[in-house]
Amino acid sequence: MGAVLSTFNSVLNSTATLFSLGIYKRHIKLEANEKELVWVGKLTSIVLAICAIMAAPLVAGAPDGLYQLLQQLNGIFFIPIASVIIAGLFLPRISALGAKAGLFVGLAFYILTVFILEVNIHFVHIWGIEFLLNMAVMFTVSYFSPNSNTFKPSDISPIELKPWKYAKLLGLILVVLTVLIYIWLGN
Repeated sequence: MGAVLSTFNSVLNSTATLFSLGIYKRHIKLEANEKELVWVGKLTSIVLAICAIMAAPLVAGAPDGLYQLLQQLNGIFFIPIASVIIAGLFLPRISALGAKAGLFVGLAFYILTVFILEVNIHFVHIWGIEFLLNMAVMFTVSYFSPNSNTFKPSDISPIELKPWKYAKLLGLILVVLTVLIYIWLGN
């Protein structure tokens, strides 16, 4: 019970902080003072708590269990974000507009196929299809709206790296401790 309440409280506090500082102060009211931001954070927490309480009975009725439901819900944001990160790291031709389009198309596709149309495919397979769709959307949008802001590293001089003098010894100790714990718990 303590772990559940602690996690719930952490999510409420994090979300309230993100909303009050990241959205409210940046986009809604730029000159908001500290007292007003605290009030907005409390109001955000109250609204989220009420939404969570209203959603709890729906979660309790999850046909495949809570863990499976959480995995399905992770697919809403996990695959679109992962595809954008992978494209950003390895494909410099992807534009910001392409990445945003990939995020929104992936989000809509997953919600539509898993929760609205309830396509008879396991959600992990839908993740793969969603990833390919996101990449196709990012390439297509980037073709018509190319990336004009390519990253060029400015300081690429070599860095002198010296290994830590205790690295090998402590690495060996960690390996031995791991093996000993494994043997101890295996009996």
